[in-house]
Amino acid sequence: MKQISIIVKYFYPVAAGIETNIMETYTVLQKKGWNIEVHTSRDTLTEKNVLKEKELIRGLTVIRYPFTKFAYFPEIDWDKVSIVALHNFDIFPHLKILSYVLALKILRRKKFQLVLTPHGGYTPEWSIFPPIQRVIKKIYHLTLGGILINSTVDVVRAVSDWEKDEIIKYGVKKSLVAVIPNGVEQEAYANVDAHASDEIKERVKSFGKYIIQVGRVYPIKNYETTIRALAKINSSIKFVIVGPEDHVMGKSDYKEELLHLAKSLKVENRVIFAGVLRGVDKYYIIGKAQMMVHMAIWESFCNVVHEGLSQGLVCIVANNTALPYLIKNKINGFCVETRDMNAVANKIQYVLDNKNSKIISEMEARNKIYGLENSWEKVAQEVDKLYTALNQ
Repeated sequence: MKQISIIVKYFYPVAAGIETNIMETYTVLQKKGWNIEVHTSRDTLTEKNVLKEKELIRGLTVIRYPFTKFAYFPEIDWDKVSIVALHNFDIFPHLKILSYVLALKILRRKKFQLVLTPHGGYTPEWSIFPPIQRVIKKIYHLTLGGILINSTVDVVRAVSDWEKDEIIKYGVKKSLVAVIPNGVEQEAYANVDAHASDEIKERVKSFGKYIIQVGRVYPIKNYETTIRALAKINSSIKFVIVGPEDHVMGKSDYKEELLHLAKSLKVENRVIFAGVLRGVDKYYIIGKAQMMVHMAIWESFCNVVHEGLSQGLVCIVANNTALPYLIKNKINGFCVETRDMNAVANKIQYVLDNKNSKIISEMEARNKIYGLENSWEKVAQEVDKLYTALNQ
């Protein structure tokens, strides 16, 4: 029996880090003989209850539920499932699932293995939550949530060494934690110049020279620091933002705040929101950038910086959470303080001024080799080994 039931709040067409991890990992596992169901909500980041109740996406059976006040309880055949894979760590539906699993364990009816991949959700950036929600969620994580993890979960998969260390600091048993990082898509290995669409080639040509950040348009990504830095560098350089707008937690006006900031700094014509791009087109727009700048205030791994490395970009990142684990200062990029716009501007201008120098050329070549070391195929092989060992 090789049945995996995944539980996650969002899934495709929502396509941020967690959803990409699930899609790229489990499509490989499906080809290896695992039968896979994704139990998720019918929500997108901006609309509720709009997605199909059931569909097949790249071989994965996707079953969706209305996400009510207390979330949903997935319709899983608990007696036949081999692996239950919880992704992220929300209060709901995770509290309901973990409590149910604990009851099965007490009654000696638990026949499956429970794997939790928090994606940083157990050790989040607390400042992004409203005050009351922050207090409730933090107390839950440090008390009941931690107890339930330690008493019901068979393996906690961390996506970085930083996340592993943080999880253990929060009280999760060290013996439960395994590290399997994220990867890059097969398109990263393609000849993107040959396979990218004519549309994206024309768009990129119209940008001229630009720096890039990929990610949700959401406050945690801290686009404002780079916009402020933009006003201090060569006026021919654009800032291209690739990613979906995220209206979670009442921040639907964040894009408007960024546009207002850009206008106040007289750089509104240099800030470009390119929307969602996937596949070869995404890697094409990344590869043509002068560099990647990613000043997020929190990351548990950061897929998009990994993608930037795979295309040989020098990456300027915030010196926090998992980012300095991925970018070693002056080796494959630069780490600067999270909101220091002057430091960001100085590093951007340094890379621009030395673009053809030996130090930058060697950094770009080194980054491409390093960025392509971990494909999603390779990551999936490690997850398959983990799940197979648990299933024996």
